[in-house]
Amino acid sequence: MANHLNRHFQPVQDIDPEQITFSAGVTCLNEVCALITCNPNSHESILLGRPVYGSFAIDLAMRTGVALEYIDVGDTDQFSPGCVAAYEAGFEAAKARGVSIKALLLCNPHNPLGQCYPRETLVELIRFCAAKGIHLISDEIYALSVYKRGDRPSEEFTSVRAIDPTGIIDPGQVHVLYGMSKQEQDFGSAGMRLGCLVSQNADFTKAARAICRFSSPSQFSMDLAAKLLEDQDYVAKFLEKSQNLLSQSRLLAEKLLTEAGIQFHEKGNAGFFMWLDLASYLPLKETNGDGWAAERMLSQQFFKAGVMMSAGEPYKAPNPGKFRFVFCIKEDSMREGVKRISRVLSQIFPV
Repeated sequence: MANHLNRHFQPVQDIDPEQITFSAGVTCLNEVCALITCNPNSHESILLGRPVYGSFAIDLAMRTGVALEYIDVGDTDQFSPGCVAAYEAGFEAAKARGVSIKALLLCNPHNPLGQCYPRETLVELIRFCAAKGIHLISDEIYALSVYKRGDRPSEEFTSVRAIDPTGIIDPGQVHVLYGMSKQEQDFGSAGMRLGCLVSQNADFTKAARAICRFSSPSQFSMDLAAKLLEDQDYVAKFLEKSQNLLSQSRLLAEKLLTEAGIQFHEKGNAGFFMWLDLASYLPLKETNGDGWAAERMLSQQFFKAGVMMSAGEPYKAPNPGKFRFVFCIKEDSMREGVKRISRVLSQIFPV
């Protein structure tokens, strides 16, 4: 794993195998990070921007009791250096309520927006964490699912480990999460249940390993992953094919959604999903103007039509009407899925 990360993440300093802690998936490691950084009895919390991966709310908080702090960047580009002001405001607002922020959690590449944080933004966020004396935890599980676009400039992935911390932050405050546990990750290895935490902080690593004793990956998963990662020639060919297929699927999804008159977040070239904007189709009259109830109702109608999409509410979307559309499926399934979505929108909730 260390050789794999050093080859693809281009860290400023090589990742040593002793910096890596394995567990049965990144889900567990999210919880581990919360347990290490926060004491909920002391009103300590983790800061996240929104929208963001919906299961963070479960992974980080369900068993730890940590109350998460979400911030909204408003009209500011969430991926620009200007977003730091929103994190600063969120930090101070939490402090005013007696909540002590202990870590900032990023999802890079982002889920569900499919964008990568530019280097300059990461540098400013690292400076922010250094100034506040908090940890930076970067979830980088989609790092190698960044694909090229032929119709416009493509975003590039930059790991936080690829940024020189000298003069900016104590490297012991910066941690990376990576995994091979889900169908929707770089290797499509659903069921492998293997995630890793990469940290230069010896105490953080020691604590993580103590907790991970209760969620160790199986020997079968570790043996299979080792055999795969040792063959970097195969990995390179696999990733090239995967990224080409992702690019083709993304362009097809955009074409089908545009033809159907469905709006979506156009930026980004990473991950397996797109962020749809269906706010204009919400059945607000049937929910007395309750947008979130209308979103849930629309989600139920999609489900009845045979379409499953994550709604924006669990992803902490600032406004109702957003849905995460996964496009890494067979072409005929995607075409049929968009048809069913269109049918629901046109027949049940016309604009």
